[in-house]
Amino acid sequence: MNFNKKEDRIKYLEDKFDNLINVIGENYGEPLMEELVARLNDTIDDFNKEMSGLFKALKQKEKDRQEYLSGINSKGKSKKSAQNNLTQWEKKLKELEKSK
Repeated sequence: MNFNKKEDRIKYLEDKFDNLINVIGENYGEPLMEELVARLNDTIDDFNKEMSGLFKALKQKEKDRQEYLSGINSKGKSKKSAQNNLTQWEKKLKELEKSK
């Protein structure tokens, strides 16, 4: 059963409401079932739309996080390479500044 297809959902819901119709009776059964099926179908559509939006937002946040982390990594590497390019004299001066 594919719940993404509207026809499949309606068929499933109608099958499940057969017992409900027998309990309520013929006077209210059919109109009540139609209203319930319509409302449940709308609820399922809304849920699917919300979940799609949430997954899109989650993917975007993960992409942004990865970009941020790669930016931090590249900055850290550039600082390390800049420190490695210092002469011995510059390294000693830097250590003296840190100790103050």
